Amino acid sequence: MFFGAPVWPLQWDPPYDAPIQRLHDLGFKGVELIGWNRDALDNYYTSETIAHIRELVDSLGMVITNFNHTPEGIASLDKAESEAKIDEFMRTIDVAAELGSPNVTMVSAFPFGREHMDFIELRHIAEMQVWSYGEIGTDWEANYDYYVSVVRRLCEYAKTKGLRVLVEAHPYRWVNSAQSMLRLIEHVGMDNLGMNFDPSHLFPQGDMPEWDVHMLKGRLWHTHFSDNDALTNVHWRPGQGKMNWKLIMKALQDIGYDWTINFELEDVPGAATPTSAVQTAHINNEMERELVLARDYILDCCREVGVEIEH
Repeated sequence: MFFGAPVWPLQWDPPYDAPIQRLHDLGFKGVELIGWNRDALDNYYTSETIAHIRELVDSLGMVITNFNHTPEGIASLDKAESEAKIDEFMRTIDVAAELGSPNVTMVSAFPFGREHMDFIELRHIAEMQVWSYGEIGTDWEANYDYYVSVVRRLCEYAKTKGLRVLVEAHPYRWVNSAQSMLRLIEHVGMDNLGMNFDPSHLFPQGDMPEWDVHMLKGRLWHTHFSDNDALTNVHWRPGQGKMNWKLIMKALQDIGYDWTINFELEDVPGAATPTSAVQTAHINNEMERELVLARDYILDCCREVGVEIEH
């Protein structure tokens, strides 16, 4: 296992040369890239830019661990919309393959093609008197079967490129727990389908992250490490919330996980947002401090439980 991080908490929008360099300067080996929308997939991730990114990453002795893009509405009841989003993720697979990433990740789809903006974020649960969305569709079985068929198509295409398709659990979506991930794996029936393990989404849903690791053995291929209070899915650095990181790290070693420990710190001082991506990228080096503290905390946990990790 080795340490890495995604680019977007350091800088939201491309180009991503600067955050890659910043991660290298902190001693991180892995870097995760993202395409926020179709425009980025087509107009930023050109063959020329991809070649440049690969050359930069190689020259720094780093590796690209994952490429991330979520096409909202991929399970839409509107088949034309769904097909457009399927095509969008196939383009994502092409970009990931050209980058040399072994993985391509999407957040799980909402039922019936709903989108992120249709729901209040879980972080607001404490201030809401009513927390219900009522009926959002009727034929749940048919929509799940359709989602399964979509994921199978994407896995089949990714397999021709030698890639694994990872799904990340989020609240309200078809995959929101380890058990729902296992159900999707069973129904899709493809050996290149697995999970991007993000315990900050699993923990407030009632999962024990260290148990999830064991349940997902053989299908856990990438991580997003962050901590929270088990009530909301905020992303603090490990050690600032209630998760048992010693047991999580021991579980990862027990199942033979040997890829990146990838810190996705989206709710810490200095983290980039869509509006602060450029303006606050380097204010007081707060993000760098948070990443170093996260890494050192996990290293201490590993020493205490005898887990080997590259650093």
